[in-house]
Amino acid sequence: MARAASRVWAVLLALLLVATTVLSTGGPAVASAPENGTASPLPVQDEASAQPVIFLGFAGLTAEDVNPDRTPHLWRLVSTSAVGSLTPRSVRATSCAADGWLALSSGRRAADEQRPTCRTLHEPVGGWVPDWDVYLSQAGEDNYTPAVGALRQAADEAGARVTGIGPGAAIGAATPEGRADDWLPLAERGELGEQVTAVSRAADIVLVDLGSVYAPGHSVADVDEAVGEVLDAISEVPEDEAPTLIAASIADARTDDSRMQFAAVRGPVSGTTEDGAASGGTGSAQLLTSSSTRQPGLLQVTDLAPTLLRTAGVTGTTGFAGAPLSFVDGPADASGKVQLLLDRQTAVLTQESISGWFYAAWGILLIGLLVVCTVIARQRGIRRIASALSTGGLLVAAVPVSTFLVNVLPWERSPSADVAMLGGVAGWALVLTVLALQGPWRRLPAGALGFIAITTVAVLAIDVATGSSLQMSTLLGEPLLIASRFYGIGNSALALYCTALLLGLGIVSSWMRRPWARTTLVIVAVAASCVLLATPGLGTKFGSVPTLVLGTAVFALVASRVRLSWRRLLLFGGGAVVLMLLVLFLDWLRPAESRTHFGNFFDSILTGEAGAVLLRKIGMNIDILTQSWMTLLLPFAVALVLWAAISPTRFRIPLLADQYAEMPLLRTAIISLTVLLTVGTVINDSGIIVPAVGILFLIPALAHLVGERARALPAD
Repeated sequence: MARAASRVWAVLLALLLVATTVLSTGGPAVASAPENGTASPLPVQDEASAQPVIFLGFAGLTAEDVNPDRTPHLWRLVSTSAVGSLTPRSVRATSCAADGWLALSSGRRAADEQRPTCRTLHEPVGGWVPDWDVYLSQAGEDNYTPAVGALRQAADEAGARVTGIGPGAAIGAATPEGRADDWLPLAERGELGEQVTAVSRAADIVLVDLGSVYAPGHSVADVDEAVGEVLDAISEVPEDEAPTLIAASIADARTDDSRMQFAAVRGPVSGTTEDGAASGGTGSAQLLTSSSTRQPGLLQVTDLAPTLLRTAGVTGTTGFAGAPLSFVDGPADASGKVQLLLDRQTAVLTQESISGWFYAAWGILLIGLLVVCTVIARQRGIRRIASALSTGGLLVAAVPVSTFLVNVLPWERSPSADVAMLGGVAGWALVLTVLALQGPWRRLPAGALGFIAITTVAVLAIDVATGSSLQMSTLLGEPLLIASRFYGIGNSALALYCTALLLGLGIVSSWMRRPWARTTLVIVAVAASCVLLATPGLGTKFGSVPTLVLGTAVFALVASRVRLSWRRLLLFGGGAVVLMLLVLFLDWLRPAESRTHFGNFFDSILTGEAGAVLLRKIGMNIDILTQSWMTLLLPFAVALVLWAAISPTRFRIPLLADQYAEMPLLRTAIISLTVLLTVGTVINDSGIIVPAVGILFLIPALAHLVGERARALPAD
């Protein structure tokens, strides 16, 4: 039976490899054609749903700048609009105004050449955008493959008109060749509102550059006054003819710091809500979101191009990284809306400031404590530190999941947000430790650790199933300024989930005596985890299934008393890869605006752009590994910890071997964890961070097990 299954898998994998190769090299494009077999249609404009739209673009304006006294016109805009925090992330850690307009033009991350200070944007010369050749050259070098000019090209193909006003808007309204033939200089102060509304009567999309708040001679007050002029002019337009107004700060406008930017939409946008229904209304009591973030009040610069086109009635567009904006319910008053934006800004900045030192300090402290405990144990006996090891190990093992649970608390509104965050983490860890030590599970072998492991898995699973809000801007979660992930499960959370799952399985399976019960437990846990972590819109993590399946294969076979072999492991791995490619394909079959990045990645395979995506992820792995001498040492430290955990006798770790003798599946779980973390390192773009997070849970867990074993020793 095994031999026949091997042949079937081999044939399936061979066919899949051939098909993928043909598609990725531009072979028969059957999969990318519509059902009738004709070529992909050009974008078209649906005049019935078309709504004129004005985009006011500026740079460097954050939620902290918006208040009723300093910026009364922006405050008025907030009162009557849907608002959100905009992630300004471009190719680099900070973004200039040119980067924002290039991202608007292409619908993807794009950037100007790297410069010590941001470029001053100039008006077109002879109808051509200055430095366009530089922008195209940089786009060719970046791995995000931006098609600069895609916004204008899609509008032209659909018969829609895009007009730019101001220097930056020339970039957004330019053709792929850099021609700005539908462009106007910015009117003098006092005449801007009339200019914008007059242009909006003839154009479907009007792009207006209001400048950077950091540019010489410009300020937040200047942007506020310009926004006020446009609002006043729009208020005089009949309601049924009034255009949708989108105002957004699309870049940091500086090279030394990055922060979440301000965005607002007044009037209807033709996107969809999260349940697929058409969105509408003025958005006066709503927050902005999109299917690219799926977080209330959060959007990306790359969402703006598809939003402008969709609002203007243009459909059939492809190739954009973002998605049209939509509305979700939020506070009705301006103060409540701005407070939510400020909370997010506080969370982002606090995570950024603490994460730089917290885990390095935690790791050094953990190593120091282990060294001290080892010295004391050798000099005075392990029994002397048994309680400290047992309770302390459990407390530290509860810290990783507590970094997610802290987002249940409103710590962002504390006068000292960093202290509140760290205090919340410590508080949750203490609560979980007390529950672990006092619950009925404490009577079972390693029951307290099993409780922490199962709680960790449960918290992350519930978070993924409910929108991943606990992962946003927390210590082990997703940094929004990097804009790597807004929903699903991140790499750090995946590593923690899998580590806790395997240790939990090792503990619970050791309580079972029948192989079939263990097999059932493993199959149910792994299958449920795969569904949770890989389903588009839930975990949406491509590397989760291969990581989890290969990592748990060793444990599953041993727990079921089946002999290990490379053939069986390869069958597991091949099945996982086939399953994930099938998930990518099914997600790709959905409409472009409904796809997750699963479907977008499959589309990149068809268009031949997958190589650039993979190169970018490999580059991220290398960048993480070479950040400092400490990160270069991480692989050796991780390997040493895992080796010591598997072979405690070789490293003279007291009593751990005795614990394995009593609970042999615990050691098997750690062997499986070694495989899992190795696979996770290779196929996830966080690289060495994956096993590093795993051992943050593993080391204190082992310390607890040693402490529990030591407490059972007779007193001296």
